[in-house]
Order: sequence, then C-alpha cells, then structure tokens
Amino acid sequence: MQARFLLGPAGSGKTFRCLAEIRAALRDNPESALAAPKQNGGGPLILLAPKQATFQLERQLLAGEEISGYTRLQILSFERLARFILEKCSVAPPRLLSDEGRVMVLRALLLRHEKELKLFRRSARRPGFALEISALLNELQQHQLTPARLRALSQRDGLPAELRAKLHDLALLHETYINWLGEH
Repeated sequence: MQARFLLGPAGSGKTFRCLAEIRAALRDNPESALAAPKQNGGGPLILLAPKQATFQLERQLLAGEEISGYTRLQILSFERLARFILEKCSVAPPRLLSDEGRVMVLRALLLRHEKELKLFRRSARRPGFALEISALLNELQQHQLTPARLRALSQRDGLPAELRAKLHDLALLHETYINWLGEH
C-alpha cells in the first residue's frame, strides 16, 4: 500500500486536490478491492482527516454529480485509523478510561488524599475541580512530566511556597492516578 502526504499551509488547496484525485480514482474504478480483484489501481483508498472534518469531507466528495456513492474509500479520523490498524493486525484495542471515568477517579482520589494535599485541600471538594485537575494531568502527561520530575521541580531553591505546594499536590495526584490505573 502506498502512502502520500500533501503538506502545505491553510488555503493552499490540499483538500481540493485530495478530493479531485479521489473523485478521479473512484470514477476510473468505483469497485472495492474486496468486491473485485485489484486491477487498474482499484485498491482501497484512505483519506486521513481530523475527526470533526470527516463528515464534511464525505459531503463535499458526494456534492458533485460525478459520484453517487463509493465502497473503495474510507475517510478516517486518527482514532478510527488506529482502530482500523488494530483490527487489520488482529490486536484487541486497549481498554481506555473515558474522560468522564477519569474525572470520577480523580474526584475519588482527591477525597481520599485530601489531608495530604497542601494547596488543593480546600478546593478538593469544589464542583468542577476534578475536571480541572483531569485537564492539567492530561497536559502533564503529554509533556511527559512524571511525578518524580514534578517533585524535583518543587525542591528548587527560590520557588514561592504556593508554587511548591502546587507542584507537590500535582505530583501526589499524578502518582496516585498512575497507581490506580496500574491496579485497575
């Protein structure tokens, strides 16, 4: 399978070109590779797009009169591409905790460790605080800031006491959340 990437700034015609080439490929050979053997480039087509754009791209593709439907093309978001690959490799997708589940776990951890918290102790029971902590921990994980790294940062000389306390609390919550995930 061949992969091609079109790169360029917004408005440079990437989407227009992709849709034009897809229409041409579907016009030349509308049948799926599953329904007919590969001939004349009749293999599957995959268009990778952000999740919020997949439906819009399908509508744009079918807006003209040249194509009334298709079976060769799959317009996939990054998440659906990952599922597609896992299915093709016969690998079970990992069980993931939903955003709501993550907030519920963090709410329970905040209450369980309330007495150990320095800065967040008063906020631990506040509505919406677990959601804020969830977003913050998500960002920390994306930047690969571990609980150990947060603790090391909190020990730096010259830090205000409030920042030290915040880093301590984040390290504690991050570590307890990771431990909870490991157990469950």
